[in-house]
Amino acid sequence: MLKPMDQIRRILAVVILTGLLSALFVGGPVHAELVDRIVAVVNDDIILQSDLEKAMAPMRARLKQQGYSDARVDLVLHSERDAILEQMITDTLTDQQARRHGITVSDAEVDETIARIRQMNNVSEEDMTRMLQLEGMTYEMYRDHLKEQLLRSRIVNREVKSRIVITDEAVRAYYEANRDRYAGQTEYHLRHILMRVTSPSPTEREQVRQEMARLHERLQQGEAFERLARRYSQAATAREGGDLGLYAGRLLAEPVREALQGLQAGQFTPVVETEQGYQLFYIEEVVHSGGRDLEEMKPEIQEKLYAEQVDERFDAWLAALRRRAHIQVVQ
Repeated sequence: MLKPMDQIRRILAVVILTGLLSALFVGGPVHAELVDRIVAVVNDDIILQSDLEKAMAPMRARLKQQGYSDARVDLVLHSERDAILEQMITDTLTDQQARRHGITVSDAEVDETIARIRQMNNVSEEDMTRMLQLEGMTYEMYRDHLKEQLLRSRIVNREVKSRIVITDEAVRAYYEANRDRYAGQTEYHLRHILMRVTSPSPTEREQVRQEMARLHERLQQGEAFERLARRYSQAATAREGGDLGLYAGRLLAEPVREALQGLQAGQFTPVVETEQGYQLFYIEEVVHSGGRDLEEMKPEIQEKLYAEQVDERFDAWLAALRRRAHIQVVQ
């Protein structure tokens, strides 16, 4: 971390350079431009315009690769400038914490990481260099970038990840709160016969119930459910033999679900009173999808809760750094 006097010297150097260049350009060509300036101060560090341009270089290269005109590239980069600068400020704060705690990354560790990346992607150093060039980066720029990422990862591990503990109680609570997602499911391929009750009259209701009871007796005697459905059902499914297709048990009305409880394929229910009228249901097929118990789901839930905690704790840690920091963005 730069000491206050070092910071002042660096700022003065930029200011002096700015003044010198301005003096040199007085009366000179109109295309002469200032080569660098401070765009942000983060505690004892400064971010220069050249640093920002370097950070935007990969995006500039990608946009040009996609055929964007120079004017369009400049427009896109202008719209992304503030977001990129904010990320640079975040990175600078993280780097400062790494220096404060003496966290370092050696060149050998960077080389080992690059070797693993090349091995995983089955690319040579020459191929990687060409790929990086397409992204607007040199091999050395990539090494520097990777070293920075490894450094930041270590400080985040120290300050955030190492302090996260996912308890068994938290895992169990999450599992119970999301039991429907993990529990097994039973689906029924159903046929039905429906007789509607068109009047509030108790007499008519009883007549319809008795007629359905007679159909139930005929089913018990071995008559085909599909044939009776075609002949007697008042539902639109009658022409298909009462075929309702596949239904998840949990989505069925409670009276129907209770009537199906314990039945197997090829069996039918007693007469069921529903909002539509009286019905009989026949099970063509029962499909069970296996559930996943707590022990099976524990690693997945731990990983999910850990990732959520990392995001929350990192945001809180970074917010605290920002509150304590001196940050000035120079427009």
